[in-house]
Amino acid sequence: MPRVSQQYKDQQRAEILDAARRCFVRNGFHRTSMQDVFHEAGRSPGAVYQYFSSKDEMILEVATRNLAEVAEALHAALEAGESEAEPVSMMAKLLDEVAARHADDQLATVALMVWSEALRNPELADRLREAGAVMTRDLADLVRKRRPTQPPTDASADAVAQVILAILPGYLLNLALLDPGASASFPAVLRALRLTDQAAADG
Repeated sequence: MPRVSQQYKDQQRAEILDAARRCFVRNGFHRTSMQDVFHEAGRSPGAVYQYFSSKDEMILEVATRNLAEVAEALHAALEAGESEAEPVSMMAKLLDEVAARHADDQLATVALMVWSEALRNPELADRLREAGAVMTRDLADLVRKRRPTQPPTDASADAVAQVILAILPGYLLNLALLDPGASASFPAVLRALRLTDQAAADG
């Protein structure tokens, strides 16, 4: 029998996980059955259990990947805005990135489910806190870079980063549940507020 490559195994695992994610988005974590995943993935129970021992394992993996995608959105926003490093501009860029990724794979919908699941799953709660700490650190580093050219402030860079990132859950909630149409204007509103603040400072 020919040996199965690691690349093949990784591809099979990813395809099963993508199928599970689609089921979770449609039905929620706890209304999705393993039979739903088998059907969505087009695989037998044995083929799925070869890669995942339980639905809880799939939930944890989907949640972890979604957290990583939010972090990637932040990094993309930071990299795109190195020459324009005001915190409000960074937040606007982050919301642009998040909206694009939500349109592709329902990032905001999964994020809401992850937060709810973290209330009952200590391991997921730990991963959520770790991801938040990393994003806060990365954004705080950018705030520190701009401090030499900005007016002094009593707020620490970490506190500024935490306040900026606190906007993100509300935006994800709007995208996934409340008013996705209105959410499209959020980045533009942030940019307008920045321009208003600049005009006030210059005046």
